[in-house]
Amino acid sequence: MLKALMELNGEACLRELVRRVAEMESGAPPDRRLRKSVYTGIVQNHLPKLSLAGLVEYDRETDTVRLVELPREYRYYLEAVEKGDIPWCLYYLGLSLAGFLSSLLYTAYTHSWGGSSLLTLIFSALLLISSLLHTAHTYGLKGIELIPYGIQAITKGFRRVKRKKEVWKT
Repeated sequence: MLKALMELNGEACLRELVRRVAEMESGAPPDRRLRKSVYTGIVQNHLPKLSLAGLVEYDRETDTVRLVELPREYRYYLEAVEKGDIPWCLYYLGLSLAGFLSSLLYTAYTHSWGGSSLLTLIFSALLLISSLLHTAHTYGLKGIELIPYGIQAITKGFRRVKRKKEVWKT
């Protein structure tokens, strides 16, 4: 929706915006069913959320959606995540957790609590803490609640790869 608005110089009637978004999703001129589905998603979900976030304004009288001019002194970050995929912050959180656990297990297994083992453990702990803080900053405290969903998405990905390998063997 934001990309379509940018292509339309920051302002469009809702009907044109729906047509553009539906065309982007399908890669071809959209049929009536797809346009209706996109319209419902925009009106019930995306428009209220983007309006609440202060990114767009919707004028019901003229049926116009307009990008809001954002202050230049701020930096904005928008992450689009497809269904079944995991956000980058959760991906890095998982990597840092795996790194911390592996360095902790290695240090405990080798009983070498000094030198490079301890530095690796400290470094991986700092990465884990920064990943947790970044996730909390990006998604608020609700972001921490997303961790189980990220783990589910990762394990689904592993299962898909395993199934593909089984198909390749036959």
